[in-house]
Parts: sequence; C-alpha cells; structure tokens
Amino acid sequence: MRLTFIHDGPLFYNDDGNYFEFAYHELYERYSFLADEIYFMMRTKKIDSDKNFTPVPEQIKVVSVPNFKSPKVYLKNKKTASAIVEKQVKESDYLVLRTQSSIAQLALKYIRKYNKPYIIESVGCSWDSYWNHGLLGKMVAPYMYLKTKSAISHAEYVYYVTEKFLQRRYPTKGKTVSCSNVVLDKLDEEALRARLEKIDRFDPHKKLVLGTAAALDTRYKGQEYVIGIIKKLADDGYNVEYHLAGGMTGQQPNYFLKELAEELGVSDRVKFVGSLSSSQMNDFYDSLDLYVQPSKQEGLPRAVIEAMSRGCPAIGTDIAGIPELIQEDLLFKKGSADEVYLTVKRVLSKDMKKIAAENFNTAKKYEREKLVKKRQSFYKDFLRAQ
Repeated sequence: MRLTFIHDGPLFYNDDGNYFEFAYHELYERYSFLADEIYFMMRTKKIDSDKNFTPVPEQIKVVSVPNFKSPKVYLKNKKTASAIVEKQVKESDYLVLRTQSSIAQLALKYIRKYNKPYIIESVGCSWDSYWNHGLLGKMVAPYMYLKTKSAISHAEYVYYVTEKFLQRRYPTKGKTVSCSNVVLDKLDEEALRARLEKIDRFDPHKKLVLGTAAALDTRYKGQEYVIGIIKKLADDGYNVEYHLAGGMTGQQPNYFLKELAEELGVSDRVKFVGSLSSSQMNDFYDSLDLYVQPSKQEGLPRAVIEAMSRGCPAIGTDIAGIPELIQEDLLFKKGSADEVYLTVKRVLSKDMKKIAAENFNTAKKYEREKLVKKRQSFYKDFLRAQ
C-alpha cells in the first residue's frame, strides 16, 4: 500500500541528491504502520551544507512541489503544483495531511475527486500562524482559518497534537485522537537528579543562562522579547546570558535578532549556538537554567517538552498547547518583553527544584511506549474502515 504525507515542508537536499529535515523526525516509523510504501510530498530547497540536519530515511520517496504560496510565484507555479499533487493523490492508497499547509489544502480537492481515504493532522492554528505574519498575513488569516476549520470539520479521522486547544478551535464530527507529535524515549531519572543538583548550586548573580530552541528567521517565535530583557536583568545584578539554538527555515540569512542584540548593547550576552542535531539537544537543555518559549503561535511545542524531559524549569506564552505543559503562574502574555521579565523574576523566587520535578513528570506523558499504543489504536480504526 502507498501512503503520502503532505505538508508544505520544506525538506532540504544536497548536491548528491540526499534529503534532510529538522521537523519530521520518526515519521517513517509512524506511517509504516499504515503502509509499506511511504512518500513525502512537499516543497524542497537546496542546501550547501547538511551539517546538523537529520537525514530523511532512504525508504521514504520524496515528491517535490514548487512553492505557490507567494503572490510573486502563484501564477507561475500553481498549475505545475496542481498537476503534481493530483497525480500523487491519484496514485496513493492513503494520505496524511498536516494542517497549515497550502499543499494539503490543494490535495483535498483531488482527495475528494478520487475518493481517497485520509487522515488530517492538526498540529497548529492557521489563524495564529497567518495573523503573526505582517499585514498580508492578517488579511489572509480569516480565510485560512475558515478553510482549515472546514477541512477538519468534514474529516472522518483527525489526529490532534494537543489535548484541548486545537480541539476547541477546530472541532470535528469524525473520529479523533489526542496524541503529541513529540515522542520521547524513556526518560532518564539521572537527568532529573543532575538537574536538582544543578539547582542546589544555582546562583543567578553568578550565572543565569536562559535559552530557546526555535527557528531564527521566524518572527512569531518571539526571541526578540527575551533579548529585550537581557539588559534589564543585568542591571538587576544577574550575570545573565541568552542562548539561542536554531537555524534558518528558509535558508536565507536573517540578522534581525543579532542586530537587535547589538542595538540594545547585549550582543556579548546573546549567544547564537546554531542548528543542533537531535543528539546535541539534551546537552543544550542541560546547559540552561531556564527554558523560555516566547512564541506568538504554536501547536504543542517540541522544545518545551524536550526541555522538561531534562528537568529544566520552563516559562512560556499562554497560547495554544503551551498551557497544557507549563504551570499557570509561569505563563505570560505574548508579544511583551515586560511580561517575560516579570515571569523570569517570578520563577527565580520560586522553588525551582519543585518546578523541575513537576516538569519531568509532565514530560513522562510523552514517552514513546504510551504514545505509540494510543496512536496505533487510532490507526487500526482507520484501517478497519477502509
């Protein structure tokens, strides 16, 4: 059987024609439960270096779709994209569509034409995604919200990554499962023990390391609001640094955050550590005293769960699935440096060992064995209905 996973992507490829990703970990393992032939259909971009990218498993075949989202290329590429999408849909037995994707929205037209079985994965809010992309995004947001809401409401099978948020915003009459895309190996109790010892030694006036793991050229990730409080924390007497892990999703240089740090006179305290491989992330989280998720738009953020799995205290915006992870009094309003500052000060006054232990226990809900059982039960229901 042939299954095609559809999203905007991108995937990346090098001169040798090998494909790489940083946002689609372990999907082959997941979808091979449904079919023995797996395709990814999305946009692709060439890269000069594949360092710190994760190779796409060789069993996955890639179907590249030209970008037609931008008004500049819509007329040029839409016809070609439509032909590619229709052909792939027609030749597939099952399809998995991830929302917030123009290619997925296009595929729905042909899925209905050829009456193909499909699952929709609801991983984020279309309204929030587009609303936080400037004036044009705000103009498009109502249309995309209604398109996504309609697509999900009519789907017979919907996979939500949140427990409540996306279900409320994009309800469906179909069969559903609440199952995070973030899958952790069995948590290491030693990580929590090491974290508690780290907190025992912690003195923010000697060293306070904040950190965020997110794309650096995506403005709605909100790192600017953390950079905006570094000088204020330093003036309060904290020896503070802010470490940013992440690369450029579009592979185009974006120096906004570096320029902001220089403008505010804190470039010596803002460290860009680059795009890290999955094997390097635990060391990154372990190096932090406090993880910060300042996003304006999210689904259920992987980085928060990963940080919590290392016992790292965390704060974040009160949006999307973040309140399902972080304690209520450690949430802050999006888009406000003052809110970030007050929340950092608040968490430093609390029992951080207790927060670390609570975070570690919350992350246990995302251990592989628990989620695989839930997901496979949902997939079995889908397969039985075909």
